[in-house]
Amino acid sequence: MRAGVSAGYTGHFHEAGFYGSDDELLELVVPFVAEGIEAGEPSVLGFDQHSTTLLRRALPASELVTFVDGGDHYATPARAIASYRKLYAQQVAAGAHQVRTSGQVPLAGSADQLRAWSRYESAVNTAYDDFPLLSLCVYDTNRASPEARDVIERAHPSLLSAGVRTPSPRYQDPASFVLAPVVPDPLESATPLLDIPDITAGQSREVIHRAAVGHLDNVTLHDLVLATSEAVTNALVHGKPPAALRLWAQDGRVVVHVRDGGLGPLDCLAGLMPVNSTLGAGLGLWLIHQLGIRVDLMAADDGFTVRLCSS
Repeated sequence: MRAGVSAGYTGHFHEAGFYGSDDELLELVVPFVAEGIEAGEPSVLGFDQHSTTLLRRALPASELVTFVDGGDHYATPARAIASYRKLYAQQVAAGAHQVRTSGQVPLAGSADQLRAWSRYESAVNTAYDDFPLLSLCVYDTNRASPEARDVIERAHPSLLSAGVRTPSPRYQDPASFVLAPVVPDPLESATPLLDIPDITAGQSREVIHRAAVGHLDNVTLHDLVLATSEAVTNALVHGKPPAALRLWAQDGRVVVHVRDGGLGPLDCLAGLMPVNSTLGAGLGLWLIHQLGIRVDLMAADDGFTVRLCSS
C-alpha cells in the first residue's frame, strides 16, 4: 500500500515507525522517500547527523529531497511547528500535490522533555492538517522508554513495525490527549525569592531582571524577562486578574510562575501555533513558546499558571 494511504490524500497522515538498528532505519525511511521521488513528491527529512549520513548514502540524489538539521528544527516544539509549516508551505507553493516528511522527534530524555514533545506529537495531528502531508516519525527501540512508547502509540493514528502497518488502538485525538503531569522543579520545594500577589507587566520586567541577572546569560535573561512580561499581560487581558508572580533562583537556574484565577486556554494548540486574531488572543503564549526557555501551561480548578524555567 502506498505509504499507508492512496495518492492524493488530503490532510495529515501521521505514522510512527520503529527500528532497532541502522539497517532497520534505512528499511523504514528509504522506501518511503524513494516512493515519493518516483511519484514526484518532495520529502523533508529531519534527522541527527549520523542518520542523515546513512540516508544520504542510501538515497538517490534528487532535488525532491530536502535535509534539515534535526537538532535545529527540534529546538522547541513551537519552533519545530513553525519551521516545518514554512517548509511544507514552500513545497505546496512550488506545485507539490503531496509532501512527505520523516524525522526523529526527541522523545528521549528527561520527564520535562518527554512531556513537551508529547504535546508536539499530539498537536501536529491538527497543526499540519492544512497540508497534503504524509509523515513518518521514526523511533529507536533501543532508546524509547516505556513512557515514550506509550506516548507514541497514543499520538499516532498509525504504527509501522517490521513492515507491518496497523492502526493504533490506543490513539487519542489532540482534544482528548492526556499529558503526563508536570514534574515539579527541585527549586519549587524551597521558599520563593519573590512572591508578589498582584503585579503588572512593567513591574515584572524590573523584578525579574534584578532577581535573575546573576544567574543567567544575557540572551537567556532577555528571553525570561520577555516571557514573564507576556505571561503577565496574558493573565491580565485574557485571564482573571490579578496576576501573581513567584520566582525561585539558585546556581544558574531560575523558575518563574505567573498565575491568574482563570481557566486558561481551552485550545490544545495554545502556544504552539501562530494565531490570526485582531484581538491578539493567543499571540503572547505563542511568542513565549518561541523563546529559548521551557514553558509549562498548568490549569487547575483554582486558576491557571504559566511556568517558565531557564538555566
